[in-house]
Amino acid sequence: MKNFRNLLLPAFILLAGAGSAYATHLQKNDKLAIIRGYVFREGETPECVDSLKDCDTSGSFVCTADIGMGAEPLYQLNGSVCPNQLTHTQPN
Repeated sequence: MKNFRNLLLPAFILLAGAGSAYATHLQKNDKLAIIRGYVFREGETPECVDSLKDCDTSGSFVCTADIGMGAEPLYQLNGSVCPNQLTHTQPN
């Protein structure tokens, strides 16, 4: 019985640590919102052109895409306008 307890306690501690690390990782990823990015082209119809690229919202890098005119910053579509510039956690 003592050998069983000596084996069970470290196994329980290992599983508890792994479970808490996994739960923390999931909680951090819940804060990411994936949003489709649009290129703003003033004077064109429509002004907000779909880039077919997704950006997350919790980074410090400007999310960009090249859809024919070089790398352009991407914006979040709101109705028919795209006022909010999107960021990304990794550089493009």
